[in-house]
Amino acid sequence: MSTTLEKAIRERREEIVSLWRGKVFDRLSDKISPGTPIGDAFVEGMAMILDGFASGDGSLRREGVTTVARILAVHPFRPSHALSMFVDLKTVLLETVPGGEEGAECVRRIDETTLEAFDSFMEHRETIYRLKVEESQKRMHMQLRGKRS
Repeated sequence: MSTTLEKAIRERREEIVSLWRGKVFDRLSDKISPGTPIGDAFVEGMAMILDGFASGDGSLRREGVTTVARILAVHPFRPSHALSMFVDLKTVLLETVPGGEEGAECVRRIDETTLEAFDSFMEHRETIYRLKVEESQKRMHMQLRGKRS
């Protein structure tokens, strides 16, 4: 990302996080609430994503994506609903930072991050379903053992 955009994000970080957090919690308020441990971890993940954008640190951004995707995967959201938070980030960034060439690069990076988030979300969702199947199989095995005795 360009230095101008990174600088703008760093300078207006708190404002961007606040606006983004407001939009996301408005959409997800029935499942994730601000001020709760889950909500705080979610906001921390959002901040890591934004800080990764501002510093160009891909590993920090990916860590934030993983944190957010893990929390979203536990809730019964459709992937499109859960990951619409990145559309909100795009809206907030395009409203608060300079446009032009930097804006196009910003959109590209957010789209890339959205796809990474989708992959992470689905990996976590698959893990949850796999664990549910394994637990169900164990329960069934225990019930069958009990009937034989």
